[in-house]
Amino acid sequence: MLPLYLSIEGLYSYQHKQEIDFTKLTEAGLFGIFGKVGSGKSSIIEAISFALYGETERLNKQERRTYNMLNLKSDAACIVFDFLNFEGRKFRFVAQWKRKKKFEETSTLERYAYTWKDDNWLPLASADGAEVTRLNYPNFRRTIIIPQGQFKEFLELRGKDRSDMMKEIFHLGRFDLGPKVSTLQRKNNNRLEGLKGALSGFEAVSIEILQAKQEELENTQTRLTSVKAETTALEIELTRLTESKRLRTDLQHKKVTADALEAEQPKMQQQERELEVYEVTQAAFREILNQTQLLNKEKELVTHKLEQLSTKKQQVLARLDEKETEWQKIATDYAQIEQFRAETEDLKLLIQVVKQLEQKKILSKRLEDGKPHLLKAQEEERLLNEQVKQAEERLEELRHKKVDTTALLALESWYQQQDNFSSKLQELHARKSSLSDEIDRTKQTFQQLNVSVDGWEQTCKQTEIEWNQQLLQLQQEETQLKVQSKLKEFAESLENGIPCPLCGAIEHPDRMVAHDLAAREIAWQEQQMAIQQNLVQLKENFQLLTRASIIRQDKQDQLAILDEQLGAANEQLQKHRSNFIWTDFSASDKTAFLAYKDKNQLAEEAVKATESAWKATRSQAVAAQAKVEKYRVSLAEFEQNLVVIDSLVQQNIAQLRVLAATEPAQWKEATLVNRKQQLDNRIRYLEDSYRALTESIQQLKTELATVNGQRSSAKEQFQQLYQQLGARQAELSGLLKAHGYDDIIQVQQILQKQLNIAQIRKAIQEFNVNLQTLRGQVHDLERKIAADGYSEIIYEEKLHVYQVKKEALELQIRVVGALEKECAHLQVEFAKKEKLIEEYDRLNLRKSNLTTLENLFRGAGFVNYVSSIHLQRLCEIANLRFHRLTKNNLSLTINENNEFEVVDYLNNGFRRSVKTLSGGQSFQASLCLALALAESIQSLNKADKNFFFIDEGFGTQDADSMNTVFETLQYLHRENRIVGIISHVEELKERIPRAVNVVNDSEKGSIVSYHNE
Repeated sequence: MLPLYLSIEGLYSYQHKQEIDFTKLTEAGLFGIFGKVGSGKSSIIEAISFALYGETERLNKQERRTYNMLNLKSDAACIVFDFLNFEGRKFRFVAQWKRKKKFEETSTLERYAYTWKDDNWLPLASADGAEVTRLNYPNFRRTIIIPQGQFKEFLELRGKDRSDMMKEIFHLGRFDLGPKVSTLQRKNNNRLEGLKGALSGFEAVSIEILQAKQEELENTQTRLTSVKAETTALEIELTRLTESKRLRTDLQHKKVTADALEAEQPKMQQQERELEVYEVTQAAFREILNQTQLLNKEKELVTHKLEQLSTKKQQVLARLDEKETEWQKIATDYAQIEQFRAETEDLKLLIQVVKQLEQKKILSKRLEDGKPHLLKAQEEERLLNEQVKQAEERLEELRHKKVDTTALLALESWYQQQDNFSSKLQELHARKSSLSDEIDRTKQTFQQLNVSVDGWEQTCKQTEIEWNQQLLQLQQEETQLKVQSKLKEFAESLENGIPCPLCGAIEHPDRMVAHDLAAREIAWQEQQMAIQQNLVQLKENFQLLTRASIIRQDKQDQLAILDEQLGAANEQLQKHRSNFIWTDFSASDKTAFLAYKDKNQLAEEAVKATESAWKATRSQAVAAQAKVEKYRVSLAEFEQNLVVIDSLVQQNIAQLRVLAATEPAQWKEATLVNRKQQLDNRIRYLEDSYRALTESIQQLKTELATVNGQRSSAKEQFQQLYQQLGARQAELSGLLKAHGYDDIIQVQQILQKQLNIAQIRKAIQEFNVNLQTLRGQVHDLERKIAADGYSEIIYEEKLHVYQVKKEALELQIRVVGALEKECAHLQVEFAKKEKLIEEYDRLNLRKSNLTTLENLFRGAGFVNYVSSIHLQRLCEIANLRFHRLTKNNLSLTINENNEFEVVDYLNNGFRRSVKTLSGGQSFQASLCLALALAESIQSLNKADKNFFFIDEGFGTQDADSMNTVFETLQYLHRENRIVGIISHVEELKERIPRAVNVVNDSEKGSIVSYHNE
């Protein structure tokens, strides 16, 4: 991961938005973030972790995290972090929340993630940083962002925790095959058990049983072939006899049928004669009788139509006479309709004249009433104008009496600045007193531990060296005691007559005798324990004195800054007092100024009151002027409207055509309106009646002409039908004589039979054909059975023998089928058994192999093995730098539990725990491991550059070690590695190519600036 940009606002001491461009810092390979204790340095890496994971080392979710992390002077917090991941892709993570109306309550934390694509930030579905960095939060703070107090965590992790970490970072989960092997074993065992159960069902299946069944099947098939041949011969003979029997039965049936047809033959001949008579009569009389019947029906219809038309003609004539009488009644009034229309127009004009006269009367009254109001408004306007003039004169007089406000404001500003300077001096003196008290309290810590403030560090280091030397002497004594103890055990085990393993002597006259070894060992242990306790206490005292020294130095620096601020404040106050130029007032006493200010304020209030009164009077005058103008315009409109109304009245009277305009003032509008309405109604009635009667008369005349035409046509049709009926009667008489009938009734009786000629003719033909066919078939059957030698007794015997043979054949077929099915089933089952045995052997072999794999992968052993390889590789990479830092005195390695140990070459290469390292050595080991881990991650992710932060440790290094560490860190730039350090040690700042300074301002909060650009 490579950081690009970070902005922080409202987080901890960051009151206002601060931005860090990491591209300026990372190009040097090594950069630093410097500031005093509490300036907000560590908040930078905490902001990065919080944006990526929503987690922080200081607070958890149960500790009101969003409230406690929000700056007390800010209403909202926002973190924006841009970076490149191991794939070189650009991402942005944002975390933000704000304060609610209630000060102690905050909104829910909102986190978003974006990716840079096509010159736009596109949102991601998840804001989990682990999906982008491939590291969860605990491993992220162990490998990339290493916060305060966590730098040695990776070094001192227990074996299992470190293995879990390595498992995630190096994706060793793919080597944790134990669960998969267990799953495969379970499936394999289940299948083995299933196969055992399946094989138990095949105990009755064997190759011997199968061969016996196949021999039995062959014998049965031979017997089946013999029975089938005998049955086939019998079946052929029986078929011949059955055919002979069928022919005899068929002959008997056909003779019975032929006799029945012979009996019906006379009846069919009589029906054929009747059909011939019916056909002749129908051909001669059917058509002419039908035509005569149709002519009679048409004659009856025409007669009925003539009667209806005569009645309708009488009705139309009566209605026509009625409508013509009504038309004569209104014809006289309809001739005067134009005169009626002219009279309605005159009435309309007279109504308008009456309305105009009434409007003229109203306007005249309003004109007379409005003139006094106009005079009154003009008088009111004159009085208000005089009052406005008087108010303006008084306002001008008061303005001349006002004092110069510019001088007053300048004097007030001077007094205000003097008060601010005085308050600032008081505050600085109070802060100086508080810092002095805190410095005195830190001195008490040195006094309690009986060390000097300046030489405490040298005293502690000298004491540590002395005790370490004593401890080294005790270790040498321990070695001597162990050697003497082993020699004592060896001497006590010697026996006369048995050769010594060392010198080969048989006799042992002067055996070694050691006295007080146990007492000496106890004394040594007590001394060693006492020295170790002293070292532990010395370490605690050193840490306590270090904190006190840092606090004392920080407070002294703040005190020096306060002294500078006090001098500057006093100088500003003196300079400010020298600028006092008002001789009528005192720089130390504001009484005269306040009295002068009150007097000016009273004058100002009088001006404002007079100005308000002038504005009010002026507004009234303007309103009065508008009122006068409004009255004048209204009266002018009234006079103009009166002239217009007189002109309209004369014009309307001049347009009258029928009525006379005598004394129009006496006319009533309601009377004129009623008269006009009555006249309009009469005109509409005459027009509607005349139009309706004219249309009705025309329609009735048209209808009468139509009825007369239809009646004449019906009479002509009646005469034609009468003539046609006479001709048909003469034709019928001739046909009766020609066919020998006495009258038409005989013909009608024959035709009423309604015979179906085609159907009867077909039935007769079919009867004749059937009779002739049966006679031929009887003759043929008699010829066929004449020499077939059929006997009913032989037939019955053959039939009985055939049935017996057929039953025997069917039984033999069933037996063969059953044996074939059983053999096929045995073959299938035997094949299944062979496959099951083969599968069982294969799974049994797989079970043995899976058991071997289970033993190999049990308890994540293989993962731990792979993890140990990676850890050993990390130690090898880390030792390349650790040897240089420790001058080849120490080396890192791992034990069988995957825990780090140190090989101490100063003590014969013995191994010891990394927890025995000093603070500086722990920092060196942790730094080398962190660099090695970063290098491995870079190689794993195939990243061009890698980066990590360090937030502690440089204060524990001496000058030589610090030089070596910095050489190592600067060398990383050539290896495409970037390291950022956070420290409050100002001496380091000059040694860092790029740096950021963080200052916590009491008013503005933490402020970020760049150094060594």
